[in-house]
Amino acid sequence: MKNQNVKVSLDPRTKIFLVLAMGVSITILVPIYVEVLSALLLAFLFLTNGQVRAALKLTLFFFFLAALTYLPESLPGVTSVILPVGFMVRRFMMPIVAGKYLIDSTPVGLIMNALEKLKLPYSLVITVAVMFRFFPTLQEEYANIKNAMKMRGIGLNALNVIRKPLLTLEYVMVPLLSSASRIGDELAAAGHTKGVDAPGKKVRYKTARFTLADIFIFLYIVAVFVAAAGTRMYIW
Repeated sequence: MKNQNVKVSLDPRTKIFLVLAMGVSITILVPIYVEVLSALLLAFLFLTNGQVRAALKLTLFFFFLAALTYLPESLPGVTSVILPVGFMVRRFMMPIVAGKYLIDSTPVGLIMNALEKLKLPYSLVITVAVMFRFFPTLQEEYANIKNAMKMRGIGLNALNVIRKPLLTLEYVMVPLLSSASRIGDELAAAGHTKGVDAPGKKVRYKTARFTLADIFIFLYIVAVFVAAAGTRMYIW
């Protein structure tokens, strides 16, 4: 569910920094309130990108995982299974969700302009640009395969994957891998046609610029790491 009225537009470099910071946060112990603020921040960013459904799913799923920490430890399996699994899922979902926001909200031309301003090798810029087109296209192919399976009476869900793994492999993974190979070749050909690898300075329709929203994100990330360091040092 998307609309075109984007209220907050972050610079792609800020989004990349946000993804990297969320990835690094996996390796450090942060207070639960920091995780809550991070989840709400990502949900807010999805809302400003017009992805209301994604924001609601993220918020509800995160608070469900956070609520698991308040289960009585006397219940069977809580300390041995539920709490560790819930903690790992809660921590690892943050960089994945931030990466999804980066891909969903950033046009390819804008990410190329931002990477060029970082003075990265142009071969890396082209690789990232193709990747940004690859995953959304592959997601569309997956949706088409899923609809085709429904028409044949084979629902793609966790129960059928467990009960019929060979059918899932035959009707999902094989077409998906074939589509992935074809999509890669088509995107590479489209890039050559548009002259992305041509020498000379490129003129972009959209230019990456920092705004007050980018400054806020940078300050928030710094504050998170300060809070984590303070927690480890027993300052508060």
